[in-house]
Amino acid sequence: MSVRSLLAIVGLLGMQSTSLAIENPSLDAEIQTSTLIHQGEPPPDFSCQTTDGITFTLSQQKGKVVLLYFFASSVPFCYAEMRYIEKEIVKKLEKRTDFVVLCLARGHTREEVVRIAGENHLRLPMAADESREIYASMFTKFVPRTVLVSQDGRVIYTSAGSREFEGIVKLQQVIARHLRD
Repeated sequence: MSVRSLLAIVGLLGMQSTSLAIENPSLDAEIQTSTLIHQGEPPPDFSCQTTDGITFTLSQQKGKVVLLYFFASSVPFCYAEMRYIEKEIVKKLEKRTDFVVLCLARGHTREEVVRIAGENHLRLPMAADESREIYASMFTKFVPRTVLVSQDGRVIYTSAGSREFEGIVKLQQVIARHLRD
């Protein structure tokens, strides 16, 4: 996908597109430094309750590709990205039993997450990370953050920050590679 096409999509979603086109080596270095997980390694295990009351444990997802999306209400463009993830990734893969997604709300209560999902018409599986414990086991700062975990439980992709939407396009390619029949 060309940069022009990507920026057009971002514009359609009502997001600021100018930050996507700007390279910032110091920001890239800061993102890298604040990322505690690394490609090829297993991410820290965690358990949490989804807003639907289901217990999600990362280590119990072996055999599935797992998409984790960390967000916060202080970064409003996260909602547009989540709608895109829902429409362009999750809807297309909803019949697969080897793919799972969980959106984690950094610093929010369960009640806040339910409200956020309702106000933004989101139907993605979500969980509150009120104490930021899950987030802090993988990152020290910046949202949104995307993590993709392979069927064997290793990190295969991460993306962060102001170029996150561009990262979602790459994410689709990585998911497609790992979910080939």
